[in-house]
Amino acid sequence: MYICTIFVAVKSKGKKMLKLILYEWKKLWKNASVLKILLLFWVLSGVIFQGELNQDKEAHQTYLEFHKATDNMTEKEAENWLLEQQEKGNTGYGEYKALLYLEDEISAIKDYDTYRESIQNRYQQSQNISVFAKDEKENQYMERIAKKYKELAVEAPMKRQPYQGLLKVLDFYVQYILAIVLLIYLVSVVFIQEQRNGKADFARTMLKGKNPLFCAKACTVYGTLLIYLFGTFFIHLALAFGTYGMISMDAAIQSVPGFYAVPYAWSIGMYIIAYGAMQGLAAFLLTAIAVFLARWSVSEVKTAFGIMLVMGWSLFCQNTMTGEGFEAVFRIWNIWGAFTGKSIIGNYEILRFGNILVEQSLGIPLCIIVAVFFLIIGGIHCPKEREKKYYRKEKRKRYPHGLFYYGMKKLWIYQGGIILFAACMCIQAMTVYRYKTYVGTDEFYYQKYIDEFGNRITAETDEKIAAEKMRLEHLEEELSQTEDFVKSYKLTQDLECVGGFQKYVERTENLLAENKKPILLKDKQYELLFGNTEVSQMMVILLCVSFAFLIPSVYQKEKETGMEVLQNTFRFGRGKLWRLKIETVLLYCIPFVLFSGAMVFMKEKKTYDLEWMSPIGCLSQYWEQDTSIPVWTVFVAGIILQCIVTAVVVIFLSACAKRVRNQHMLTGMILGVLAVPVILSSYVPVRALNWAHHLFFVFTADLKIVVVICFILGTVVFLMTRRERKI
Repeated sequence: MYICTIFVAVKSKGKKMLKLILYEWKKLWKNASVLKILLLFWVLSGVIFQGELNQDKEAHQTYLEFHKATDNMTEKEAENWLLEQQEKGNTGYGEYKALLYLEDEISAIKDYDTYRESIQNRYQQSQNISVFAKDEKENQYMERIAKKYKELAVEAPMKRQPYQGLLKVLDFYVQYILAIVLLIYLVSVVFIQEQRNGKADFARTMLKGKNPLFCAKACTVYGTLLIYLFGTFFIHLALAFGTYGMISMDAAIQSVPGFYAVPYAWSIGMYIIAYGAMQGLAAFLLTAIAVFLARWSVSEVKTAFGIMLVMGWSLFCQNTMTGEGFEAVFRIWNIWGAFTGKSIIGNYEILRFGNILVEQSLGIPLCIIVAVFFLIIGGIHCPKEREKKYYRKEKRKRYPHGLFYYGMKKLWIYQGGIILFAACMCIQAMTVYRYKTYVGTDEFYYQKYIDEFGNRITAETDEKIAAEKMRLEHLEEELSQTEDFVKSYKLTQDLECVGGFQKYVERTENLLAENKKPILLKDKQYELLFGNTEVSQMMVILLCVSFAFLIPSVYQKEKETGMEVLQNTFRFGRGKLWRLKIETVLLYCIPFVLFSGAMVFMKEKKTYDLEWMSPIGCLSQYWEQDTSIPVWTVFVAGIILQCIVTAVVVIFLSACAKRVRNQHMLTGMILGVLAVPVILSSYVPVRALNWAHHLFFVFTADLKIVVVICFILGTVVFLMTRRERKI
């Protein structure tokens, strides 16, 4: 009887909890912007993935034809056919890549047994070496791994199929970045906005308004994130199968290239299910952290910064850490590793803590415990502590300040502008630091000839060019006559400089023919300053993200609290206050552009000995412009012009923010119009997508177009703000 009573009580609580979850679910999806953003992210992720597939367009048709020719062959026959095709010497890029793909798929099946035997052989060989045989820790570790793969019974058939589509789906990571952005938006709508407008405090006075309502909100956020992740995966899978064809899901996962280390007897379908479970675990842990940050910071910027730190730490652990013990825990069990799955279910690794060996699968319950801990901490509410905090503030002696002071304090402190600025600068600094200019063979020898012959064209330059030309012609003649393989190989290496020499000669002739200053510049060394690189793209993306987070929030709080109506009744509450808000945002954005330019300048100055006083027209990028302005002048003027363009865009977006009622709608519009095209331009070969990059990074733009856009934006702002200017 007592057990029945408990069962009825639990069932009743379960029904009430389910009703709360359904209520929060309906409330979230009644917000039209949620569905719009979810559909936008699905479309965006699909377009980027299709662009990733199109990058291999030349190879995939040939790849499918090769599969049609070999699918009915045995493994030995397919291997012989591959060798015959390779001996034919197909020089086309499509044929070359298709043969590489097919070779990987044949090797995955052919070498799998060899891989398992190699693990056993390494263990047996270590037993024959006295040093390793006496090391009980290492011996136990290798024995556990060898035993795991020895007992692995792969019952699913090893099939040779067109796996490239599946590999591209499993190796595509853009959707996780979009998932983080979506998560920040969801916790803002579900938690932060209700906390700001007082609905959360009112809900806590209800019967189920504390812990049950908090759990329902967290489940709503987590469920929406899962829908996005699984929906994105199936969209990518459909696009990949549409390009490369369907594959059989009952084949062993070990037959897929790169997955021979999977320590489980799974088929491809079972691996995809496990892969989805890992994504669900990563989403649960990330949701718990985001909810915790949102509850205790009540700020989108601080929440985004905290999630950025967590994901940065995960990427660092995944790509950098190589040790054992606690370092191995962070390397294996991190959010990024759970999202991608390879470090957890893609191989077998044992964690070593002294004499204790721990299976990596035990990390799953630990991750769940950590996530639940963050949810419990996030659900704690301490109104008394907050009242004491405010009371202590009231006791402090305050001094009068101006409107500009309070505007700066609100932007940089309360809205987390200083955290966002620091995070963006750190990301930009890492991007600049890690950037390496790619120098091909021709460019390498071209720079070498500049170092050898000099970067100034003189009367002696023609003599040096003539002598080098005769030397290369002699080497080519000698190569055509020799039959000695060693000598032929050496001559071929000596002739690698032909392309660089031809570029040196052509550049010299062009400078003289067009009456430019006879100065030869190393174009690649100026690429980071004036070129469309990942550094300039990251700068534009971070700047647009800053627009999206700061500009709407600067104007939205007054609208939500009704303070805007009160401000407009004062003498300086309309025009002057609006201008002060613009100035506070500009004092964020202008230093952002200046610091980004300064980091690039310091990187190039430290790396190369640049010719700053040389005319900019000697660079290939500005070859068509007949100008003798020095390089340093163009760089400084370009940075100043970038600041002016940024100021114009800030004023225009501020005018829009003053008239847009929905903060999230304006945020989505800024990201969709400015940041998204820059992200897409790296994957989709459409020149029009670079317009936002050219607008904020003027070195790659047509100045006439930039001036016209700024004039149009200025005119629109003038018409939109006539009322404020009259006051």
